[in-house]
Amino acid sequence: MRFHPILDRARPVAAVVAVAAVAVAGCGDGDDADSEGGGELVTINIGTLPIANASPMYLGMEEGFFEEEGLEIEPTVLQGGNEIITGLVSGDYDFGFVGYISAGVALSQDVPVCVVTSSDATGTTPEDDWQVLVAGPDNGIESPQDLAGTTLGINALGGVAEVMIKAALDADGVDPNSVELIEVPFPEVPAAVAEGRIDAGYTSEPFVTTVLDQGGEVVYAPQSELAPEYPNGSYAASEQFIAENGDVVERFARAMNRSLDYARENEDAVRSIIPSFTEIDPEVAERMRLPVYTSELDEQAIDEQMGFLEQYDIVEAAAPTADELICG
Repeated sequence: MRFHPILDRARPVAAVVAVAAVAVAGCGDGDDADSEGGGELVTINIGTLPIANASPMYLGMEEGFFEEEGLEIEPTVLQGGNEIITGLVSGDYDFGFVGYISAGVALSQDVPVCVVTSSDATGTTPEDDWQVLVAGPDNGIESPQDLAGTTLGINALGGVAEVMIKAALDADGVDPNSVELIEVPFPEVPAAVAEGRIDAGYTSEPFVTTVLDQGGEVVYAPQSELAPEYPNGSYAASEQFIAENGDVVERFARAMNRSLDYARENEDAVRSIIPSFTEIDPEVAERMRLPVYTSELDEQAIDEQMGFLEQYDIVEAAAPTADELICG
């Protein structure tokens, strides 16, 4: 039976204030500060990625949402979810931005991490989804059935792309084993598509916009094909950190959820802040498709994703349920 920390699931976090108060009352560490200010800020280290999905955290820092909870954020930009998960367990990072798929794979291997808050979801349609399959002009792909027999580039085998493409094809009545998947990193997809090395490539923004600027098009949106605003990313922590720092976790969850709600309602602010922590050109940031930011944890959809891990042989052991994956 997996250990479950004290944090109640946030939908968004509101019912956990009493728990946080108890935790703070029992904590005499001089490094802690109350959310009213007047004490020393607690520094929390966050492993993150150089992508637009992280915008709410930076906006929350800028707007003072974390400071109001007595927290100071120290982000460390990394290149992948596995690196972040390793850092969570080793204690290098207190929280980390990871996909539900990555967190589920880790937990299935008895790596003690769990999801603290939501972060983002995919779009509602292929027209606004930001993580999709793209192809060059005159590609001949008019429907999901046309993907059978094609070679598709994905950023990593056994990750989000493979899981979501196979699940969406299955849902559309296409044999998921009828496509050949090869590894092509997100930034290389525009060139791979233009040169004809792959029939289509799974990539994220800003590279979707790059392909569109080259005259290419979106040919399939696996996640939004499964459901509008399908869960994608989250903020996770190690179970040990949560057990030992209940008050900090509560305060982080409140500030993070507030930041997510703010980002959802302030698109202009999101587009303005993206170039400050990424290498995305401001002009592209103004045009690119944005993630859908959400403070809601969609347990039903997360449960479905965990089931995909077993269905498509991504994990050898039993995949966790959403209840096991979400700290609670």
